[in-house]
Amino acid sequence: MKIISYTVTQDGEHVGKSPIRDQAVNAAKMRAKATGKPVTVTATLDDGRTKEVIYHPDGFIQKIWEIAQSSPFCPEVGKTYRNAGGGSFRCERASGTEAWMTNVKSGWRFKAHGCRAYFDGSIEWDYSTDGEFVKFVEI
Repeated sequence: MKIISYTVTQDGEHVGKSPIRDQAVNAAKMRAKATGKPVTVTATLDDGRTKEVIYHPDGFIQKIWEIAQSSPFCPEVGKTYRNAGGGSFRCERASGTEAWMTNVKSGWRFKAHGCRAYFDGSIEWDYSTDGEFVKFVEI
């Protein structure tokens, strides 16, 4: 299925519409930041179905995978990344698209396999192994 348009709304009020994803995304980001409230972008598919993502004032995009494809990604050691599903993770060790990541809030460390990134800079991974809690201090 192909996305044919994007509609931007906030609190049920129509803000704008565009056939271009980046234009709708930028409008949603700017409005969320300016108002301090979440903004919804609804993608309409050519078969009439819709998919929604929510842009939060802090830059988090809820359900980004509904409107965007991720690409293989090689994390950098020492860098902290925002997960597409929520949370922040620091890369401790990396080799290609596999990395040892630590959740900066909980201290849960694990090996992430198949790391991927979205256009907004958020990341995710296919699956994780070898998880354990460690004492962790955010830098």
